[in-house]
Amino acid sequence: MPGTINFTYDDINDLVVATPIWKLSTKEDCETWLGQWVSYLSRFGRRMDCVMVLDDFHVEGSIAATWGEYRARINNEHIRYSYRVHSDWMVRTFVLTSGLRYNAASGEAQSVEAAIEGIKARRAETAGKGPVGPPEPGSR
Repeated sequence: MPGTINFTYDDINDLVVATPIWKLSTKEDCETWLGQWVSYLSRFGRRMDCVMVLDDFHVEGSIAATWGEYRARINNEHIRYSYRVHSDWMVRTFVLTSGLRYNAASGEAQSVEAAIEGIKARRAETAGKGPVGPPEPGSR
């Protein structure tokens, strides 16, 4: 049975809190997981800031490269700033690897509240500086 992602839009802070409940072990799992993200985030029509709560999220080592590529695609196409909360050591390692490989970094925080504060700080750092993150396709 496929996993799920519980998404909540926080309108006060204009961000998404995502809680995936997944154990990814196959390419098909990764494709379903990717589809869940894209389906939800596409409705906003812009790159969103996200907090990912990862207490029940796990990635098998055998599928890490595929998952890292899909994770980077989500970050680069649909997410502006993101923070992870409660990731296990394997997920943390795979996130750092794919972040470097695909220019898709994300922060890590001890709590959802700290992650929201981190996003607010990133917004303040870049206020008035124009677009942030990877360039939009075709803009080079």
